[in-house]
Amino acid sequence: MKKYAFPFAALLLAACNSGEEITTTEIMEPVATIIEYTPAPGQFINGTLGRFDDVDTPDKACRYVEKRFAAKEWVSLGGWGGYIEAAFAEPVPNTGGYDIYVLGNSMDTSSEPGIVWVAQDADGDGKPDKWYELKGSEYDHANTIRGYEVTYTRPAGDNQPVAWTDNQRNSGEIERIDEHKQATYYPLWIAQDELTFTGSRLPDNIERIGDLWTAKAYMWGYADNYSTIDRKGMANRFRISDAVTHDGAPANLMQIDFIRVQTGVNAQAPLIGEISTEVCGLGCYRTVTKSN
Repeated sequence: MKKYAFPFAALLLAACNSGEEITTTEIMEPVATIIEYTPAPGQFINGTLGRFDDVDTPDKACRYVEKRFAAKEWVSLGGWGGYIEAAFAEPVPNTGGYDIYVLGNSMDTSSEPGIVWVAQDADGDGKPDKWYELKGSEYDHANTIRGYEVTYTRPAGDNQPVAWTDNQRNSGEIERIDEHKQATYYPLWIAQDELTFTGSRLPDNIERIGDLWTAKAYMWGYADNYSTIDRKGMANRFRISDAVTHDGAPANLMQIDFIRVQTGVNAQAPLIGEISTEVCGLGCYRTVTKSN
């Protein structure tokens, strides 16, 4: 991918010679391209609420996401493991502060936390080299499982729940919800009858208080999460400096080229259905320097 450097020194020299004033502004820059959209089965997948019109190939699924983001609408990642991947127009440098953002639709009593991953294109082939998880507040929680894996099986017929098994000897179903009547919750553009995801599983965040079910927020570090620390408006903000290797050591990335968001909780409850991360946009923060 194309590399870059901000021409700050050149602008400063020109400004000093001309008497112009240098100003810097931080902007939110959306990702350039959606490279993959592979949600897990879920109540919104293929449904009319999500406006899945003629989405029957992986390429159309990516274009669907781009159109939804352009219209400031959400896309669902389905149950645990479902993900979206995107590429930035230019590498995003590690500033030590907030470098990237994910727009979501979380509310005070409704968080559906998604784990954020980042990758580089060091060999320049236009593809992610290796994915690094961004460490959040639940990374070292006793109930967080790394190396977690879930396999979903396409139902034999319409209007049936989607069965799943995991690598912890557990099994369950993505249950059907009365409000979402599409024939199947299994992504129609996925050719395989089994869909397997791997990643990290966060602790369950569903709570019941009397007859009320809520999905609580984690402290920081997750998409679609009503954090009081990293949330600004509808955006959760992330630091590249929080990237870790598979054993939890700092990855020390100088810059990144790709971002992935993945549903991090495998849980469901009455009225809520499955926890499914929703994403309304992805991007990075850039410092733009201008001479006036």
